[in-house]
Amino acid sequence: MSEKHFFFYNDHRIDAPKASLTGADIKALIKQVDSTFDPTHTLVLEGHGNHQEDREIRDGDTVSLEVGHGEGPKKFFSKPPTNFGTP
Repeated sequence: MSEKHFFFYNDHRIDAPKASLTGADIKALIKQVDSTFDPTHTLVLEGHGNHQEDREIRDGDTVSLEVGHGEGPKKFFSKPPTNFGTP
């Protein structure tokens, strides 16, 4: 029996085809369930508890969606790109 992999984007639970996806794959799946999602925005992986910071996920970054070892499902959100300090 194959295990289901999934993640959350805002209030959406999104099923994933495999245990690891790239940022670009995650954005494509989000766009399928949330037509307002803007793939040019920065994708952010929510940190786990107080000991892990939120982390920007670039299109080429690979993210494991495995659940276990005290970690629940991955949760993502997006924000407009920032360009502080850029002339």
